[in-house]
Amino acid sequence: MKKALILYWHGLGDVIMLTPHLRHLYNKGYKVDLMCRSAVKVSKLLDACPYVDRLIEVTNPWRSKMGFTPQAAMNIERFNNLCGGYDWAGMSSHNVKEYRAYHKIDMTSAELGLEIKDKKLEVFISKEAEQQALDYGDEEFIFCHADVENHPYNSWDAAQWMAENLPTTKIVDRISPIFDDINAEFALARRAKYRVLSDSVFAHACNAMGVVVDVINYGRSDRKVWPLDQSKVLHIREEGKWVK
Repeated sequence: MKKALILYWHGLGDVIMLTPHLRHLYNKGYKVDLMCRSAVKVSKLLDACPYVDRLIEVTNPWRSKMGFTPQAAMNIERFNNLCGGYDWAGMSSHNVKEYRAYHKIDMTSAELGLEIKDKKLEVFISKEAEQQALDYGDEEFIFCHADVENHPYNSWDAAQWMAENLPTTKIVDRISPIFDDINAEFALARRAKYRVLSDSVFAHACNAMGVVVDVINYGRSDRKVWPLDQSKVLHIREEGKWVK
């Protein structure tokens, strides 16, 4: 297969929104080397993804000690130095002004110069990850991810809402990682009877898996990250107000 290089220094949820582009390139005969944050590798998010050959770690510019602009420039310089060894290369910074009103999937398409017709998201759950979720137990439960460490503005106290709107049952509260492989946590969320989320990688994973989400909380008005099809999200809370 031909080789493609993508510079994409964004979070795990954004990487799930990149999957239509990875699949598009794969269907065109490319396998991708992805320049990404270390969290993508540590989480094992793409370990079972057939579209990606190699992960090349780059520093997250938003968390860099040298500051966003110099770190971004360093990442881009490294990308430019590597481009010559690839049949196709592209980068998506999500920072191009004319694309900021787009949905993130469309923003990425515009920046990469790829015309994506199939925008379905994907997660890649291995048999081992699936088994980890199955071994967690058979009882009905609520999968709750309301406390978002990396984006605290999206966090909310969902306890009262769950008490008022859902049956009394076991709550699996994903305050910290449950498994080493985040895909096992996706499988666990898929097994749940109910799903109570904040805007995070789990919202995008549940969108990819096509499961019903009882509620998603968005701490900011940022609809470019909402699911393109909200039919399987029963309730949406935005900036403390119920909009669905």
